[in-house]
Amino acid sequence: MMFRALALASDALVMQGQSVFEAYEDRVVMRTPDEPDYWHGNLIIMKHPPGDALAQVSQFQTDFPDATHRTIIWDVPDLDPAPLAATLTPHGYEVGTSDTLALGDKIQDVRRPEGIILRTLNSDADWTALTDLQAEVALEEGYDPKLHTPFLQRRNTARRKQIADWMGAWFGAFDGSILVGSMGMFHDDRIARYQAVETRASHRRRGICAALLVQAAKWALGRAPKARPVIVAEAKSDAGRLYRRMGFRLAETLVEATKPGY
Repeated sequence: MMFRALALASDALVMQGQSVFEAYEDRVVMRTPDEPDYWHGNLIIMKHPPGDALAQVSQFQTDFPDATHRTIIWDVPDLDPAPLAATLTPHGYEVGTSDTLALGDKIQDVRRPEGIILRTLNSDADWTALTDLQAEVALEEGYDPKLHTPFLQRRNTARRKQIADWMGAWFGAFDGSILVGSMGMFHDDRIARYQAVETRASHRRRGICAALLVQAAKWALGRAPKARPVIVAEAKSDAGRLYRRMGFRLAETLVEATKPGY
C-alpha cells in the first residue's frame, strides 16, 4: 500500500498483520477488525484535498456504519487545516495536525540516566506495568480510565503478539522494579517507526526519553541499517524540541479530523 505521506506509510508498517487496507479511487479505508473502537485503526484516508469537506467526512459513516467515532486523515502533506476547522468544528469534529519528524544523519548519543535500567519488555508483569503507565499518562490527558484502560489492554495484547511474530520491540526504562518510561519501535528495510512514547510524571526531565530514543534507534538500525527512523509528534512541543535536539527534522505535517467515540 503506497501513501504519499511518510507518517501513513509507517502507520501501515506498524499495523501490518492487524489492519487491512481497502483502496478506492478517492480514499483508502483502514480497518482493524479485532479492535473496532481503535480510532486510528479504523479510519478513512482521503487521497485528495477536500473540496466538500462535509461530503468527505460523511463517507466515514458509509464505510463504518456501526462506529461510534469518526476519524478522517488527508494524505496531503502540509495541507492548510484552517478551512477544514472552520467547516467541521461546528459539527463536533476536532481538527488537528500531526508532524512527522525524520532522523537526519545520525541520532545524538546520550548517557543513560543514573539508576535507570533500559531493556525490552519481556514478561506478563512488564506488559501489565506498561498498560498501567499508559493509563496514568492518559488520565493526565483527560481520558476516562474506565473506558480507555480496556482499549490500552487490547492494544498491548495486539502489540505483544505482533512483536512475537514480526520485527518490533518495546523498550522500557526501569527505576528499580518500577517502569517509568516506554516506547515501541517497528521497522522494515526502509522505515523505523517509534510508537507511544511515554514517561511517568515523577521522572520527566531526567533524560529518560532521550536514552530510550537512542536505545530503540540503535536496535532498529542494527537490524536494518538503511531504515529511516521517524516519529510523529508536534514539532513545537516540548517533546518535539527534544527530538529535534536529538537529530530529527520536520519532514511533513498531516491534517486529521476526529469526532471522539468517548
